[in-house]
Amino acid sequence: MFSAQTYKSMYSRLMGPLAQPVTLMVNNGTGFDEHTGVMAHVSNYSEGDLIAGGAIRLGDMRLIILGEDIPQSIDRLETKDRISIDGRAYSVIHWDSHTRSVGDEMIAVEAAVRG
Repeated sequence: MFSAQTYKSMYSRLMGPLAQPVTLMVNNGTGFDEHTGVMAHVSNYSEGDLIAGGAIRLGDMRLIILGEDIPQSIDRLETKDRISIDGRAYSVIHWDSHTRSVGDEMIAVEAAVRG
């Protein structure tokens, strides 16, 4: 069985050359608290990724963010929050910190964004 550290190493090796900086924008009620320089692997969903009637649509983007790169003040992002990619803000559609966890340790988060 793999340990959390093994998965962290695998994700770090994968993310290194594929990641780009994004800005997490947490809605504070009067504006956004920005967390810049968060590294994420950004890709588009393909038609094969979609589930009929599901929340994700063609044109949405998938981000994978290492758990260690997420600021400690952020538990999760909701639909009122944004993620800026290449200077363009996208709405958060889904934030999944469970499928890429080992026990209680979050290895990475997958976020779906729309913009």
